[in-house]
Amino acid sequence: MLFIYKKSIILFFSALTLISLSANAQWRDVKANIDDEFAQGAYFNDMCFLNQEYGWAVGNGSTILLFDGMGWRKQEVPTNSPAAFFAISMSTDTFGWVVGEGATFYQYNKLNNSWNFFKNVEIDKKDFDKKNKPMIDVRSVYTIGKNSAWAVSSGENIFKFDGKKWSRLTCDGVSEQLYAVTFHNNIGWAVGENGVILNYVDGKWQKVQSPTANKLRSVHFENNNLGFAVGDNGTILKFENGTWSQMNINITTPETVKLRSVYALSENLAWAVGDKGVVLCYNGKEWSSCKEKVTNGILTKIWFTSAGTGWACGQNSFLNFEAAAIDEDMNLHTADQKETQVPQASLIK
Repeated sequence: MLFIYKKSIILFFSALTLISLSANAQWRDVKANIDDEFAQGAYFNDMCFLNQEYGWAVGNGSTILLFDGMGWRKQEVPTNSPAAFFAISMSTDTFGWVVGEGATFYQYNKLNNSWNFFKNVEIDKKDFDKKNKPMIDVRSVYTIGKNSAWAVSSGENIFKFDGKKWSRLTCDGVSEQLYAVTFHNNIGWAVGENGVILNYVDGKWQKVQSPTANKLRSVHFENNNLGFAVGDNGTILKFENGTWSQMNINITTPETVKLRSVYALSENLAWAVGDKGVVLCYNGKEWSSCKEKVTNGILTKIWFTSAGTGWACGQNSFLNFEAAAIDEDMNLHTADQKETQVPQASLIK
């Protein structure tokens, strides 16, 4: 069955000077007319893109979607797949990982465009005894290459892939559940409950000082010296000059905001999303809320393929953002043309 929705609309903004994105940025919901059967499982937990025409999204209901530049297409998954896929990370269009409920790892096979359950994972069966310890749900994965990947789980575990198997590691002094992991130039970061922050340098994970005790749900670095982490109670942390510091949000009652994902583009531009459809933008000076509310649902992930093109997903939602033009200093500029509709995209179930 074929469902049609607008892929995106090029949006234009006023003023030739530096603009507060929070006041002018607009996002459009590009997913519509999805039937009830699909909508029941349409809670998307993660997405990733290799470029503007190649991306993936995963979620509840054993759902994996592929974006081919024209639309989101549902992919076949193995029988008895977990009820929820929590994260996806692709290093190339031929290799990547999907992780999910019950410590499951799936590897991509480009030859037949399929995901295969990966059995070579070192986990003791006692970890699946709910009476003694909660199920291990792998919440985040980062694929560096065919022989290197990392993942973190709800059981305070860190998993490392060496090209042959996934091995479980721990970090001294850390008992908190971990929710996100990322790498940049072989330097890794992981975040989780109680504001815990872990750093991977020179082959070792170590706990570093955190300015918050709030749960951290997402971390992203634009370069080795610039990164952000976000979480509950409106928590936004910035890493700069070797130190994490807490930032303020220029909105009413920021402590009620639960943030689930962050994406850094430069020292002057970053985005974050969370519950109740909140979309925040950082302009180099402050974090503030987008003017228009696209959805009241939970937004779980945000990703930018360029400074002016972004996506967000979540509870029955796919949002798309396109700016007219952005210069090398990350300033938005006005276009003289009127709004232009681009070719329609499709969702094939």
